[in-house]
Amino acid sequence: MTAFKIQNVTRSKRVGIVANSLAELRKKGCNKLKIAEKSCHICLESDGTEVDDEDYFETLPANTVFVFLNRSESWNGYSSLLQDVFDKVLLLADRNEVASQIRDFISEVDSGEKYHLMSEFVGKLESNIEAETREEDPAWFEDVDNRFKNKEQYLKYSAQGRVRKYLAGAKEYFEKEGSNKTKGKLIKLQRAFQEELKANDFHGNYFVRSAEDECLCDDDGWFTCQGSYDVEDCSSAHTINPYSTKEARILFSTWNLDHVIEKSREVFPSIMIAVENIPKGKDLNWLYFYQLLFTTKNLKLVHIACHKKETHSGYQCDTNRFYKKV
Repeated sequence: MTAFKIQNVTRSKRVGIVANSLAELRKKGCNKLKIAEKSCHICLESDGTEVDDEDYFETLPANTVFVFLNRSESWNGYSSLLQDVFDKVLLLADRNEVASQIRDFISEVDSGEKYHLMSEFVGKLESNIEAETREEDPAWFEDVDNRFKNKEQYLKYSAQGRVRKYLAGAKEYFEKEGSNKTKGKLIKLQRAFQEELKANDFHGNYFVRSAEDECLCDDDGWFTCQGSYDVEDCSSAHTINPYSTKEARILFSTWNLDHVIEKSREVFPSIMIAVENIPKGKDLNWLYFYQLLFTTKNLKLVHIACHKKETHSGYQCDTNRFYKKV
């Protein structure tokens, strides 16, 4: 059982609760806060993200604070307010001095809105975004293998790991669905993918903040959710900086590199069709499929709350690009 905290929108009631699942949290929380389950929706206190997915719930750490809301209520979190205050404070004073003074203050007050707001503010002050090495920010590297000497090295490995999984998925699919007729062509295709990935360092730069190309974050390491597959931008303005704290690093692992044209439902089957029907005088346009599987021509970085697990209807491969002239 994991311990959490729950509250209503007015913060007039805030209690501890233990739960093993989102369903259990909802049932117990609604009972304690006297909110009807049918009309209840649950958000994170910190940024207002709605929690309605079991997979996302399982990524949240103990002592996460949830806000229970009726259908007509909303909660936007403290993030935008804190950022404005944070930016102004850093222009006026040393962040360590400010953090120390705030900690002295909140140790003298009862639990409540001031306590939790200022605690989150301290968390922002004490993040070590500029630090890069293990020596500069040892807390960030807790539980990280000793072979990683700096943050960029670890996050590059993380990006490469995601891309390698896509390659492994392709290999597994080809072995399962391929025939004697297509076996040789599929092996050749896998080799082409492998060589191109090696040439591009398995696109590790996606998460490297100092990279000159392919990087998905700004120079400080801030990533912005690009929204679900069927929209241009994230309406919730989700952001995260995995370079800041250990907690942010761990939470970033729940963000998805989502295929707009779906990998398993559309790209892999299209490859099989293309390989089985190569016209005379043509060759497979493997680079087109490479871009769909491994590059940001078809990948979007999305917060888990924006990752829709439904079928991406209307997003298909372009059959006119399956082949190229020999």
